[in-house]
Amino acid sequence: MKAEFYYCHNDSLRNYFERYGLYFSQHFCEYFSKNFTALFFKETGLRPSTKVTLAGYKQYNETPIYEPGPVSKLNLVLWIMPEYNDDISFCWKSKTAAIIQTTDEEFDEEDLVCWMEGLKPAEYWSQVATEKKAHPFQDAGLPYELKVFDYGTDMELRIFTDGSIPNEVIKNTITTTIETFNSNSEKHQRKDGVVHNYQFEESDVFLCVRIDTGSAGIPIINKLLKSLVKHTAIGKIEIDI
Repeated sequence: MKAEFYYCHNDSLRNYFERYGLYFSQHFCEYFSKNFTALFFKETGLRPSTKVTLAGYKQYNETPIYEPGPVSKLNLVLWIMPEYNDDISFCWKSKTAAIIQTTDEEFDEEDLVCWMEGLKPAEYWSQVATEKKAHPFQDAGLPYELKVFDYGTDMELRIFTDGSIPNEVIKNTITTTIETFNSNSEKHQRKDGVVHNYQFEESDVFLCVRIDTGSAGIPIINKLLKSLVKHTAIGKIEIDI
């Protein structure tokens, strides 16, 4: 699935902010998602990915997630892996002074003007810089070699074994770990985030797992690394973050 800052293609994803009392019509969701991406890229040069996304609403201050009015705002949090967060706002107003709500289905996009507030492009680029002095997966207890590479388009794990274990066994471990993580988080209003999707690719050399970590972030990767410890046939894991 193509990375987006906000997904509108089914009810569950479109209403991701409902726990904060915010709902989107299909039309407004698409308007927001499309324009947020375009404005963010124009101002920062960065596109949505598993590394650069919206973490949700975690500002924890007096500012509500949604401020409707002559100038309306969505006050959100940008997240850049592994642990950078920044308060930003998506703003819009009507040329004809109409107040367009996030739940409105019938509105003229040509009547709206939108813009972003709070962007810090230089800070964002320092967070995705390709030279990293350390990585967030350091664990002296891992029995296999772990190599971590730098900022890329997708989160990717490459798992190298001695050939004594079928790939299906490793794939089952990864699937179980991700599905259990998502299920437990869903039971608590997604407090730990959720993995959006993942897929496997096999080669003669390694098993590749591409993961859209979504709002789950670093914790799900750490859980996967620990879950794979039981497979002694694994000699090395490489991670592209």
